[in-house]
Amino acid sequence: MIARVCLTVALLLATSANAQDATTPDAPTSAATLSSKRDYSDNAQRDLPVTCKEGDLERQAGKTMGQVFGADWPIQPTPSAPDSHSPADATSMGKMVWPRGLEGQRGLVVLAVLVGSDGKPLRAEPLCATANGYDRSAQRSAMGGTYKPALVDGTPITSPAIVVVSYQGSIKRRNRRTDATD
Repeated sequence: MIARVCLTVALLLATSANAQDATTPDAPTSAATLSSKRDYSDNAQRDLPVTCKEGDLERQAGKTMGQVFGADWPIQPTPSAPDSHSPADATSMGKMVWPRGLEGQRGLVVLAVLVGSDGKPLRAEPLCATANGYDRSAQRSAMGGTYKPALVDGTPITSPAIVVVSYQGSIKRRNRRTDATD
């Protein structure tokens, strides 16, 4: 029987001990270049290569986010001002189950979830992971989640949300605005 997963979900710009935290001394890549730190409501980000923390398993090596989602992610309108766009954001995650054979082991997956202008998840693609075996479980949870769509000039658009799923043994959910525990 597959055990229920304990998880920590962190979102874009969230910090986690294992999440792509470029502020640690062993992380030579700057925060601005990690895919988990980018605002994909900005069209300029779509053609930058997917970048993981050094030592992570790269699931989309050599690809840009535009290549990961292809025609499913249309070019978005240009914002009227630099600060008139906001990224897609997860408001809840779907049910998680621990992958069979990995119960009690730690793992982390960084996903790009393509969120439609209606806030519904369209696709979830793993970008980076600390260990093998967690991608599908994290994808299923992300596809069962709810999202706030990205906005450009107040209009909802289709855009990726970056979701970091950490299997650690406690149930917590953090996003960039709050540190609430469930």
